Amino acid sequence: MTRIAVLGDLNLDIHARLPETLAPGDEARDAITVRPGGSAGTFARTAAQLGVSVTFIGAVGEDLVGDLLEKSLVQAGVTSCLQRTSLASGTVLAIQREDERSMVCARGANDGLTADWVSKTLPQESNHLHVSGYALLSDVQRRAALRAFEIAADLDMSISIDPPPASLIRAFGVDQFLSLLPNKLWLFPNLSEGQLLSGELDARKAVDVLSNRFPVGALTLGADGAIAWNGASRHVQESESLAPVDTTGAGDVYAATFVTQYLKSEDIGRANDGACKAAGSMLRDRLA
Repeated sequence: MTRIAVLGDLNLDIHARLPETLAPGDEARDAITVRPGGSAGTFARTAAQLGVSVTFIGAVGEDLVGDLLEKSLVQAGVTSCLQRTSLASGTVLAIQREDERSMVCARGANDGLTADWVSKTLPQESNHLHVSGYALLSDVQRRAALRAFEIAADLDMSISIDPPPASLIRAFGVDQFLSLLPNKLWLFPNLSEGQLLSGELDARKAVDVLSNRFPVGALTLGADGAIAWNGASRHVQESESLAPVDTTGAGDVYAATFVTQYLKSEDIGRANDGACKAAGSMLRDRLA
């Protein structure tokens, strides 16, 4: 049976649409969406719903939000190994105006995850480890992520990462970020992340550069689909165009579906097709 360990952020996601006509100090009436999120949390819930065994390792606060986030994992069929801390649980506010989205993130308890907790809870029977790229940007959580890499390497697990946004990688340092990534890593950047990490603006050239270091992965292109690779092999999958919608978590759904299907089949075409369909289905649900 496929067994995946997931490490990283678990947040409460709040999404609001900002009207163009809203002036400072004014108030508007519109829907506000609140749902369990976090890059790693979304990956874990998606993978579990696809029928594989998933263990989530992370940290939440000793608060009602932490209870809600843990419940979201359990209801999705994920084995929850959450370290409870005195910090408030992580929260992300996404503000959308037309096609543009801005985000404010309070990492909170995510930065309470320790390397000792990882050593105690990471299941040694796992086949694969997935780590949220956000974990590598945090001084505290980075130590936990690096400990997970060590354990996974010792046990010959495959490892994947969904990188954090390009703006955060740039601020952290591209070379420093790349230096933290283990050998034989599977990588799932979006276009801006892939361009930054490869130094190439053209998507196909970026994939060629990335595939020289990362044996398996995919460059997601939003409405244009994704380019997946396995060594020198390529698979291009197109996606349908959708009306503007909150895309938070779409990349994580894609990565979770790709990893799950690839672990079962080792077929990048099947994995890429299924991952694009899964991400598109999530976005269509938000339009309903």
